[in-house]
Amino acid sequence: MSQNSATLDFSLKNPKVIVISHRGVWQKAPENSLLAVDHAIQAGADIVEIDTQKCSTGEFVVIHDETLDRTTNGTGLVCETSLEQIKALRLRHSDGGKENAVSDYSLPLLSELLEHAKGKIMINIDTKKPEELAELIKEVEQLNMQDIAIVKSDFNTTTETWNSLNTSIKHMPMLTPKKGQLITNLKALETAKPFMIELIPQNIEELWEAKQQLEKMDCRIWINTLDLVPPFDFSDSKAVVNPESIWGTLINAGVGAIQTDYPKQLAIWLESKSVK
Repeated sequence: MSQNSATLDFSLKNPKVIVISHRGVWQKAPENSLLAVDHAIQAGADIVEIDTQKCSTGEFVVIHDETLDRTTNGTGLVCETSLEQIKALRLRHSDGGKENAVSDYSLPLLSELLEHAKGKIMINIDTKKPEELAELIKEVEQLNMQDIAIVKSDFNTTTETWNSLNTSIKHMPMLTPKKGQLITNLKALETAKPFMIELIPQNIEELWEAKQQLEKMDCRIWINTLDLVPPFDFSDSKAVVNPESIWGTLINAGVGAIQTDYPKQLAIWLESKSVK
């Protein structure tokens, strides 16, 4: 199993394939909860991806949807609900929905989750509202959590904004290139010197074509194999049955980080293959 740490070497010189747990291990705990983070650590993940947005009183809370309806026993928009009201709610088990029972866990503040993870695992923060990016950066800096935080934002809308923020926090652009535009987009990102890019390619051939450019940039590629958004049908469901054909094919094409809903299975398989 991988050794959890708040410090990772993202350079391509490091052959390790990085395991990212999507919203924690939500099969065993409410998604985006402190308990889900703990399970991700136990599963051997290197990074936990979480989502954040502000509530009506201005605090960053950890939740994916715009509304409270799916993941909590409450209703309504997050941005119209105060922190006091949110803290009175309880998270639903697993990925939420009325079919999942209400747990004893409350929806965490971003600050609480970062403090909980510090020294144990890195946290990838998905800012659900781009206009909140600058405030999010300020909060992470004030919390002195730069060492464990990775913030991601869409290449098409926020890369220039990020470059003007003058921050030491790791930034990961998210890139969904149009057909035939991947190399052009990567070259446009060269001056930003990204350490990693979350990529949704058109096909596996694009990854092979991009390998030389990525090596030149010393930039690691992050791919999602989540069943909700699998690249060209390379899904978790298929990977857990035949990891070599899905995760193995992606790694051979140059992928150095994989976000999955099955981090334990990925970590165990990587260990068995000695892909560290």
